[in-house]
Amino acid sequence: MDLAPVIESLQATLAPQLRQQAEEKLAQFSITPGFIPCLIQIILSEQCDMGARQAGAIYLKNYVNTNWPDGTDPNATADPDILALANAVNIDVSKTNGDHPQRASSISDADKDYLRNILIDAILRTKDPLRCQLITAAGTLIKCDFPSKWPQFINQIHVCLSTDNIETWNSVLLVFYSLVQYYEYKKSEDRGPMDDVMLVILPLLHQRLMQLFAHNDSDQSALSQKTILKIFHAYIQLHLSFRVLPTQTMGSWLDTCCMVLERRLPERLDALDEDDRAEHPWWKCKKWALHILLRTFERHGSPANLPKGQSHEKVEFANFFLKGYSAKVIQLIFAILEAYRQKIYVSPRVVQLCLNYLRESVRHAFSWKIVQNHVVVLIQDIIYPLLCINDDDIELFEDEPVEFVRARLDILDEYISPVSAAELFLSDAVAKRKDVLMKTVNFLGTVIHNDTITPKQKDGVLHMLGVIGNVLIKKKTFTNQLEHIIVQYLFPELQSPVAYLRARACYALRNFSKLEYTNPENSTRCLTNLIHCLCNDTSLPVQIEAAMALNLFLSDTEASEKDKAIIIPHLQIIVMRIIEIIRKTEIDDVMIVLQKIVGLFDQDLQPIAVQMTMQLVEFFKHVIASENTPSDETKAEEKTVAAMGVLNTLDTIVSCMGDKPE
Repeated sequence: MDLAPVIESLQATLAPQLRQQAEEKLAQFSITPGFIPCLIQIILSEQCDMGARQAGAIYLKNYVNTNWPDGTDPNATADPDILALANAVNIDVSKTNGDHPQRASSISDADKDYLRNILIDAILRTKDPLRCQLITAAGTLIKCDFPSKWPQFINQIHVCLSTDNIETWNSVLLVFYSLVQYYEYKKSEDRGPMDDVMLVILPLLHQRLMQLFAHNDSDQSALSQKTILKIFHAYIQLHLSFRVLPTQTMGSWLDTCCMVLERRLPERLDALDEDDRAEHPWWKCKKWALHILLRTFERHGSPANLPKGQSHEKVEFANFFLKGYSAKVIQLIFAILEAYRQKIYVSPRVVQLCLNYLRESVRHAFSWKIVQNHVVVLIQDIIYPLLCINDDDIELFEDEPVEFVRARLDILDEYISPVSAAELFLSDAVAKRKDVLMKTVNFLGTVIHNDTITPKQKDGVLHMLGVIGNVLIKKKTFTNQLEHIIVQYLFPELQSPVAYLRARACYALRNFSKLEYTNPENSTRCLTNLIHCLCNDTSLPVQIEAAMALNLFLSDTEASEKDKAIIIPHLQIIVMRIIEIIRKTEIDDVMIVLQKIVGLFDQDLQPIAVQMTMQLVEFFKHVIASENTPSDETKAEEKTVAAMGVLNTLDTIVSCMGDKPE
């Protein structure tokens, strides 16, 4: 096949005015046998323009993804759960079954064989941005052809990893990671091909990891080590095959992970900015080593976490890990956190995973005996500083309040943020270990009575008080003191001149919403202050925290008559302020507050029901219009959630008001 017209068409796709015509020409070329070899030649040719090569790699990726599947793969629709669901909703999926192929692939068998034989080599000979496109194409081949139609794949991987050329290892490892990802979430009984592969490849991966660990401190070495650890994590995340990883072999991998945690990193990293250091492969190695140790602990290494009726092997391994590795890993984690305490840089993800591991340790008596000796220092010098607001957060609070609130409410934050990890550790520790609550309260008392306490430190105290509030309220020891604590330390901060302290006080009050005040005036004062923060405060984060706190003070069933009497005089302004917040932020959590208020106060809201509905309808139109032109996929998802929230709120209004004659 002549390369020149294909190259010309690929170059033309880069020009917007020529793109459509060029893509039509490429579609015509693609039905000719030899098209894939032609694309590969262009991608690998250093004489070709880089723009054409990159366009060729992207076209190949998309072409393979669209046209490679031939509809004959029985794995596509043979899953009985999928077939049962399809039958339940009267959808015929038989056309995609292997016995009834939906369509034949438009790629010739010769081109397919060529790509299977050349693709790994092509990946080795390219670098990003070409390489990443080819690796994605390899992922499509793995899904469609492995193992039956691409049996040489594993041999190709093994040969490449058996060479001493470290430059090629990471490319091959990335391709192999695509295979492991494909099997990562499959049922244990469907992972046979992956287990067979790992019997061969896993010993070689460990050998290469140890070789790089011992003899190579280059950044390329760290990149390969990181990828090997990612592969191992993906393989053992859900299922642990003792056929592939008997206890002794698994122990070797765990020992290696401990060595990675203990290893000193190259001093040259100290010259990098903190953001760059966090993303560096050397820190990523520690992150993935912790991922492996944490996942092993919570899923495979804890007898208490195993479902009943597990095999003897699984129970034996759980005891092996808990008793053989708990102390070792916890000691390494405390060494990392000690460095962090001494202001030595530790990446945020490593801090987060360290705290998550300690949180898991709290749940088990054996590991808790080790952790409890350090818990006071941990709370005072690690947890508390993390829960104090920092300069970056203050800047975001003041300059971009909407983004500040979004970051605080982001559900994914729990999985990556050291602050969320600190909250979760503290919450679990005070709930499950009785001595921790008293030690925490004593520490907070010491800090709050310090005459030189700063606003940031006070924020940390209020933050911790909010985290442990759910536990404090259930403890008889503190029942008589809680009202005094709230009146003395939380109420004044609702009127603090520092805006982030007002917001934090509203946050802390959330977890004390079920407290029964002995003095009725304090209950009235609490609600009045929250209403004031919602309706009159000039800071958006304060308004939102007040709205969410108010939401919890309103019972899921019915607010008390006294609480209603306090709220009703301010009801219209409360509702209009919440609608204003919704229009500014499009945050679903605030819409839920509005829905609850409408449900509880439907009679009182009748005079403004039409006005509320009109404003929400206008906002819905705005969301829908902006959803059609999103700047990125994440924004589009946020707009969709906002639109659904508005519809739910409108549905609540119609349900509550629709039968009212007024």
